[in-house]
Amino acid sequence: LRHREGSPQSDQGQHRPSCSFSAARGMAPSCVDSEWGRVAVAGSGFMADGYDLYIIGQVERVLAVEFECSKGTLRTDCLTTDEFKAYTSALSSAALFGAVVGQLLFGTLADRLGRRFIFITTACLIIIGSFASACVMELGGGPGMLLTQLVIARGLLGFGIGGEYPLSATICAEGTAPRRRGTLMSLVFANQGLGYLLSAVLMLALAYAEVPNAYMWRIALAFGGIVPMISLYFRMQMHESEDYTKIAAAREAGDKGVDILLTVRRYAWHLVGTAGNWFLFDIVFYANSLFNAEVTSIIRVGPGGLKSDMLRTLIIVLIMLPGYSVGVALINKLGRKNVQIQGYANMILWFSICGFFFPYMRANAPALFLIVYGLTFFFSNFGANLTTYVIPGEIYPTQAKATLHGMSAASGKMGAFVGSIAMPYVTGLPATTEGLQNAFFVCAGLAAAGLVLTIFLTPRYGPNDLIPEKGETVAFAPLYFQRKTTQKYWADKDGVVSSSDDESEAVEDTEPRDSD
Repeated sequence: LRHREGSPQSDQGQHRPSCSFSAARGMAPSCVDSEWGRVAVAGSGFMADGYDLYIIGQVERVLAVEFECSKGTLRTDCLTTDEFKAYTSALSSAALFGAVVGQLLFGTLADRLGRRFIFITTACLIIIGSFASACVMELGGGPGMLLTQLVIARGLLGFGIGGEYPLSATICAEGTAPRRRGTLMSLVFANQGLGYLLSAVLMLALAYAEVPNAYMWRIALAFGGIVPMISLYFRMQMHESEDYTKIAAAREAGDKGVDILLTVRRYAWHLVGTAGNWFLFDIVFYANSLFNAEVTSIIRVGPGGLKSDMLRTLIIVLIMLPGYSVGVALINKLGRKNVQIQGYANMILWFSICGFFFPYMRANAPALFLIVYGLTFFFSNFGANLTTYVIPGEIYPTQAKATLHGMSAASGKMGAFVGSIAMPYVTGLPATTEGLQNAFFVCAGLAAAGLVLTIFLTPRYGPNDLIPEKGETVAFAPLYFQRKTTQKYWADKDGVVSSSDDESEAVEDTEPRDSD
């Protein structure tokens, strides 16, 4: 692809507000609309998303102690194990279902109504959902009534969280220069890991402070609304990006080139790649979270009970975090497609090792097994977990960016739902050693499918390749089998036949270009 000098999105041409206070905006700093301002606001939202989605697993352990008969509760109206599992399954499903609807709906609305209003709306939904989750009551109906209300509140929370995915990616992508876009979008996504860490640290602190169970889970759920409350003010001070303003003007002028449906049709194969990879990866990622408690039970830490459970959760989160940092540091140097490929390849390797040697390492080398198992998380985050978020945020044009990113993310949450339903049948109920081995092999097989999909349906591009022609917002990044067609387009347009790779490499690029 060709480098377009003088593009409005080049580093020299793109306007980025400076961080100063503006009388026109009252007390709000104009740096909210700068690159780092948008990264901070979008990142804080994604940190809240990571917190809210991760905290529920820990809250369920506290609720089990309080309401499940087999956990030693003194309540006479306690729930049987099967009844409690039905409610916890509904809790997980409600959040995932809400997220899918939010990703599809708010992604589409953001491309039609604007990013700012929808971004404010999603924050409000998260705040309401968080506090509603903390305020559920029995109302004379016992634990069942309370948990039913919690399912509804979690569905509302998931609805808001779903909208954060396409909005955070779009707002960051449209407010950053091409050469820094991949790194800054990765930084936004890495806030998910900080949300995980925050939830684990808070629950551990509450457990060791011996806060009563009835208050512990309410405090944890309510805390999820604090960060969105803080970021809401700054979201209200944001302005629409220059790219979206340009697209909105083109729509008003009747320009058919910015039609959403036509854009979706043009990027149909790209959508198969981004949505398909997110679907496959989230089956592995979310299903893995279902059985990591059984896997990490080999670790003997803490005094037992909830304190030990929370310590194990913190250990898993600390294992996850380095992958986010390495991804941020290397995504521009290695390239998006290369990061995704090596992530899948390493997941195949380490999940396979876990599958073959789990019984031996569990009995004879638990510390070694924890390291090997931890590497599956490391290469998930330094791999497809990162790139499935970044790639659709970069390659799709402004007129359909949030729509296509939302469709890709919704596909991922549907994969998570499939994994949460199917994986217990693989591991067994309760999980057995043979069942866990089978689960590791299934995860390796899904990673292999993702690797194949990446090779054929993920474009290889560098930051310069997305710098658009005048009148565009993002240049078309062709898949391998589309390259000849794209070269012919430029030859017909310019009257010159040129090698896309050669011309792209004539300009300093931060991403390696291979021949696939």
